[in-house]
Amino acid sequence: MQTITLNNRPYQYTDGATITSLMAENNYDFSHIIAKINGTVIEEDNWPETKITAGDNVELIHVFGGG
Repeated sequence: MQTITLNNRPYQYTDGATITSLMAENNYDFSHIIAKINGTVIEEDNWPETKITAGDNVELIHVFGGG
């Protein structure tokens, strides 16, 4: 297992993980999510093939409205 930073916390992931698989294993099924790797926004269409690598800083941000 390798380590990344996921939402400001150390996280162990398996080799070959993608944004999509990372979201699935963490039960991120919100309708509006922004995914960033090392400060770069990753378009949703690219999540299935965007690989996570050791040392990455991954942010999965749930966007919601309020009043």
